[in-house]
Amino acid sequence: MKAIIPVAGSGSRLRPLTLETPKAMVPVAGKPVLEYLLDQVTGMGIRDVVLVISPSGDAIRRFVDRRDDLEARYVVQREPLGIGHAVHLCADLVDDDPLLVLLGDVIYLSDFAFLAGEPSGNAIGVKRVAGYLSRYGLVEIEDGRITRLVEKPDHPVSNLAIAGIYGFSSPRPLMEGLETLVRSGRRTRNEYQLTDALQWMVEQGEHLVPFEVDDLYDCGTPDRLLEANRRLLDLNGGRCDIPGSVIIPPVDIASDARVHRSVIGPHVAISSRASVARTVIRDAIIESHARIENCDLRGSIVAPHAVLADTVRRVPVGPGNPASPDSPDGPAGAQCEVFV
Repeated sequence: MKAIIPVAGSGSRLRPLTLETPKAMVPVAGKPVLEYLLDQVTGMGIRDVVLVISPSGDAIRRFVDRRDDLEARYVVQREPLGIGHAVHLCADLVDDDPLLVLLGDVIYLSDFAFLAGEPSGNAIGVKRVAGYLSRYGLVEIEDGRITRLVEKPDHPVSNLAIAGIYGFSSPRPLMEGLETLVRSGRRTRNEYQLTDALQWMVEQGEHLVPFEVDDLYDCGTPDRLLEANRRLLDLNGGRCDIPGSVIIPPVDIASDARVHRSVIGPHVAISSRASVARTVIRDAIIESHARIENCDLRGSIVAPHAVLADTVRRVPVGPGNPASPDSPDGPAGAQCEVFV
């Protein structure tokens, strides 16, 4: 079985956190989002992985190439033309072996290892959602088969959202559907949608079977990133003792991070070479090389190399930008979503 993971997205909904960091490399509970995906893929016994990256995706290459448990190949998506276009670019790198497609900004805690068995058809992960249905690709099901797929419809057709996990016994029908879309120039919301190719497969008589995914986290916005951080720290977070500071688990604090006279936790992840002094932090992600002094941060994400002084609350802070209450435009990153 092979895997395709599209990771070329710019992460516009995560800005300013993604101005210098690819979306797939943003850390959650001490690891980049992409690392969770690669760990899950290799845990299924899959070694052949194709990653679709942007022209500025060198950081992803360097990160993945350090692993010795997979054979990674790369395809560059030069224009942001959608997930369907990204997968279509991989057509020459796949054969008739079973194929797994995973979206690169979602962390999956559900077990879908069964897809690496001997699939007899095409399996699409779905998740029941309660609100904001027009934000999702949705499916209709009849007699255990998917009969219709619609990308972000104005009028929802069901409450079953496409979860971003796709298993194919053979990638050929999928690639034929994508080729049909690209050749005809058919786009939805100005992008070539994987959902439209799957609908084409249904119309050609292909069987698509749903399987339910209960535990996943879309890491495409700051608040969802923090939600994933909380959940993963609850599952995997540890305890630590730092003299002169109070640490409230669960937390993940890098061994080379510096914490001085602070109260940290719960649900805080502090990355490599970050420095925190005389600060209270809870429910936050502090990225590498950030410097924080005399702050009270709750429900915040602090990007790499950000510098914070005095009190900054509930604001994503941009990379390399000092933030203080005296800044004329307010704290750096304040133009982004304020979340709790």
